[in-house]
Amino acid sequence: MNISSTSSEPHTPLDIVIVGAGTAALKAAETLLSQPASVVGSVAILEALSHVGGRIKSDDTFLPDGHRLDLGAEYIHGFGTILTDIVKENTPKWEQLLGPDEELLEETFIVAHADGGPQKVPTKDGKYGVYYLVQEDKLLRFDSDDEDFCQLNDALGNLEWECIDNGPKLVDQSVGSYLEENVSVPPRMNGILEAGFGNTAGCSNLHKISLSATIDFEKHWEENEEAGDVRLNSRIGMIGVIDAQREKIEQDQRCKICLEWKVKEISWSSGANIYSIDGRHIFADKVILTVPPPIITMEEIKFHPPLPAWKTTAFSMVGMERAIKVISKFTKRLWPENVQSVIAGDMPIPEIWFREMKVHSKDDTVDSSCSTYIAVGFLTSKAADDFVRILNQGITPLESKEDVAANLVKEQLSKIFKINQSNIEEAYESSMLFDWGGVDTIRGGYVFPKVGITKVHFLQMAESLGNVLYFAGEATNTGACCTVQAAMETGKRAANEILKIDDITISDFTKEALLD
Repeated sequence: MNISSTSSEPHTPLDIVIVGAGTAALKAAETLLSQPASVVGSVAILEALSHVGGRIKSDDTFLPDGHRLDLGAEYIHGFGTILTDIVKENTPKWEQLLGPDEELLEETFIVAHADGGPQKVPTKDGKYGVYYLVQEDKLLRFDSDDEDFCQLNDALGNLEWECIDNGPKLVDQSVGSYLEENVSVPPRMNGILEAGFGNTAGCSNLHKISLSATIDFEKHWEENEEAGDVRLNSRIGMIGVIDAQREKIEQDQRCKICLEWKVKEISWSSGANIYSIDGRHIFADKVILTVPPPIITMEEIKFHPPLPAWKTTAFSMVGMERAIKVISKFTKRLWPENVQSVIAGDMPIPEIWFREMKVHSKDDTVDSSCSTYIAVGFLTSKAADDFVRILNQGITPLESKEDVAANLVKEQLSKIFKINQSNIEEAYESSMLFDWGGVDTIRGGYVFPKVGITKVHFLQMAESLGNVLYFAGEATNTGACCTVQAAMETGKRAANEILKIDDITISDFTKEALLD
């Protein structure tokens, strides 16, 4: 495989180029490389960023004792998926990296209403979630008997989405309008609804989110996945999944991963010529595009000939808004021992997750006196945009953006848990933040379906063009997006389209959907 440094230098034709190096791309590469060299000659993965994994990324220096900090996707939603298959395959190897008192998977308490929370009972370790009403300065446990809180939980928990006739009349209805018409939300619970539903759904304005697609997603998850939320031990992290995928494909000499290779344009007809922003060039017989929807809709990559209007229109029917994680590190626990997360209505940070990072001594026993405790603030959509504005307004020659973010975290923890500010400062170590909206080749957290989207739009996003361009990434999943496994499934599907393993193509599905 020869990737030329300039477009004028000779190049060796490549079988397949994959644009992007997220989990969808890695799954596509793995699927392609499972074929013999007589079928797949080579696979080149072109990634604009300096890391592999896309929106799965870690910081391996912020925490002590080998703990890894997930800056992007962190939770495993559901079992019996292509993602949990990877976890199962790598469990023996990963468990060797853990201490004798550590488990590979940590059960997480489902606190956000958009994820089906609050769950009825604590986790097996006794962990649970709480909810804070700032106007009343009141903290509610997940099992509180507060009348309005119970009414909100019962209403959201008994939504009859699965029973709705999901026909054309619902296409133009939003989740927000459905809730207004069918759920009586006590006014004092509006902040909890926005923080616990909208923030988790990736769009705090519920009037933007398609009810029809949400129903389809719920049905897909119920029919195809087993319920349950966990996260990998922090010595592995979600980034461990990426490491496992990468290790597998890099064992094959036909595969090459090219970092900091930002695609500028693609000329496609009989094969494709791909050009980078710095003048490099590569040829491929087939191209799999795994880039986020904004990269296509904002024409960050120029196509010659242009993508058809129906393709770009389909991609415009999904939204992808800003997502931020702000992580603060403390030397001692400042919140109740079994509280794993808090939903905070009408506060700058809608969700905060808590975690203890244990440190092992030389004899491999836990030294609890050296544990590090972290609070992870999670913000999306309007909350994330507002947070950025607060940060920018608060920056001074003596305070950085991280300092301002840390102060907001500390102030919120002090107010919610009634902690003396001096005690917080004494335990505080440092903070960091990561803004996915500020990554110009990604531009957001995760996809949500806009009002007006139909099944045909999802099929059109996934449909290949001219037997040259193929499309993958969570938005192109015709079952349900918004999860890591959704992205993986599309990488496998796009690769199989190229290999013609499946007899039925996306085009066949599109034609069938158009006739319905």
